[in-house]
Amino acid sequence: MTEKLLLVQPTSIHHPNEVKRLSIIRIVTDSSAHLTQEEIAQLGVTVIPLQIRLNRRIYKEGVDINIQKYMRLLKNAKTPPRSLPPAMQDFVDVYYELSKEADYILSIHVSSKLNEAANIARAAAATLRGHTQITVVDSETISRGLGMIVREAALLAESGAEFREVTRLVRGLIPSIFFSFFVDDLHYLKRDDRIRPSQEILGEMLGIKPLLEIREGDLIVMEKVRNDFDVVEKLYTFVHEFAYLEELALLQYDNNRNATQLLERLEMNYPDLPIFTDAYGPTLATFIGPSAVGVIVREAI
Repeated sequence: MTEKLLLVQPTSIHHPNEVKRLSIIRIVTDSSAHLTQEEIAQLGVTVIPLQIRLNRRIYKEGVDINIQKYMRLLKNAKTPPRSLPPAMQDFVDVYYELSKEADYILSIHVSSKLNEAANIARAAAATLRGHTQITVVDSETISRGLGMIVREAALLAESGAEFREVTRLVRGLIPSIFFSFFVDDLHYLKRDDRIRPSQEILGEMLGIKPLLEIREGDLIVMEKVRNDFDVVEKLYTFVHEFAYLEELALLQYDNNRNATQLLERLEMNYPDLPIFTDAYGPTLATFIGPSAVGVIVREAI
């Protein structure tokens, strides 16, 4: 009788105490994200300052200019302020330092239709191929809307999620962010060709306040009102149209009365909704001017 041999395929042997190492993911954003210093520290996010050109000088947002200093300088400005991207070397330096420890870098930035930061970031990432995987995402929004996306990405990365899960979350959050602001100063809208010169003149004469929303990453004039009551009503209606609100930001500068009335109404009708309140930052101010009020909504996904 012929003896049959049983061939056994080799299997990998794992030590009982062996633990799979979690990938290290680092999140990068820019200063327009409107994160607080406490959030930046807690989340371990790296923030690269955007630049503001004002009175023939270049300032780094959050480093040598804040909204209060910006507004003081604006009073004597002879040319319109502009939002500028960081220098490419700023991105290269940050990515290189993070690549020493990170397996992945996720860089999330202000809408490329408002600032070139995301495009500069992609060019910088291309110079560091081979160091670590760097993915750059255009958030298609600005200010606290970007901050909401960055915060959720950082929290998920900190929980031990894989990189593809974090990037999937970010791309899923982008369509859930909505922006609506009323502005008093029509000069900024005319400068950026969002309204015609004749509309600026007529609007200033009649006290018209345009409503801006972000559509496909760009600021669009949606409608106009002529009194403060309508400002509060329109912004409240904008928020109320969302069936599943996750969080809300109410931002303003030199528009306390409208902001206070709106906040009181929102807190009364949404007692459990987290509402972030603050003055908006210099980058957003270069688009909406010195006296505006608005909301940024994150809808549940």
